[in-house]
Amino acid sequence: MNFELFNQHDGAPATDKAFALFPQLMKFHTELGNTPLQPVPSPTGKATILAKFESNNPFGSVKDRTAFGLFCDAINQHDFSNGELKLLDSSGGNMAKALAKLGNMCGIAVQVVIPDSSPEALIDMLKSDNAVVTLVDRNHFLLGVIARSQQIALNDRSWTLLSQHLNLVNTAVHQYQTGEEIRHQLNGTCADGWVSAVGTGGTLSGVSAALSQDNPQLVVWGTTPQELPYGTLSAPNGEAKFAGAGGLGYGFRQPFIGQLMPQEPPFKTVSYREALSAMYEFFHLTGIKIGASSAANWKVAWKLAQSMNPGQQVVTLFADAGSDMDRDKGREWFYHDETLNV
Repeated sequence: MNFELFNQHDGAPATDKAFALFPQLMKFHTELGNTPLQPVPSPTGKATILAKFESNNPFGSVKDRTAFGLFCDAINQHDFSNGELKLLDSSGGNMAKALAKLGNMCGIAVQVVIPDSSPEALIDMLKSDNAVVTLVDRNHFLLGVIARSQQIALNDRSWTLLSQHLNLVNTAVHQYQTGEEIRHQLNGTCADGWVSAVGTGGTLSGVSAALSQDNPQLVVWGTTPQELPYGTLSAPNGEAKFAGAGGLGYGFRQPFIGQLMPQEPPFKTVSYREALSAMYEFFHLTGIKIGASSAANWKVAWKLAQSMNPGQQVVTLFADAGSDMDRDKGREWFYHDETLNV
């Protein structure tokens, strides 16, 4: 399996060629990004937590940004006189959804490699958007889907592998777009802390690079599942864990983090149960729906904020709105655990 980073960019990919060939992308682009950054429940008398709500993107998640950047870059590099463009990548869910919808919008073939633990609703949605869906044993987790996508691309050169875990378009999008948006929204102040789920490492490292320009002392913490933490020596597993943020297993580390960040940040674990319980707790407090990785980020941001002073700011990112099914499960666990703590 190849783990080399590639495709260095000093900014997000240009959109001119994509808009010329596929003008339907322009409306999507006008609705992408500029998502709200707003205060969320924070520890009393300590730092304020600000969250960037990525569910406001057109397809409902932060992966809309990455998918669009990779999509445009692939269009820029493809010679359409030599044949059609066919896009392939591995995903835990949101990336697959965004790529499938963009592909369907433009009549570009898309194949997504996802774990076989993916919800039937997601699989049905991908197929309704004409994506080819390849399932990998959940027990192989992220290493399995990455390896399978690389194998497909090696065996059939007609597929262009986007490789969100290794393609530096990912980090460029988050440094020069997501991160720059946050800097602007901070309105002349700076972030004292930055908390992000691991995922590919693109959001964590890219936004960190942007925010540290205003504060070289920025404290960065990563959020990772207790069931398969970042950098774990354990084998990949199919245990339930909050989506989109697991470790790779066997000691492998996400290359964006290990190779791009000046130093590896501390990683705080959150269990599946804690994440779903926090989904409901946040909804109970605010009336706003957030997903499991978002709830995990909120809990870790809370811990970081507790270590800081009033007037300081911890920024985090809420990747999506999550599912009502997970929130309902979290509600049961929240009240059960509350009862035990009384």
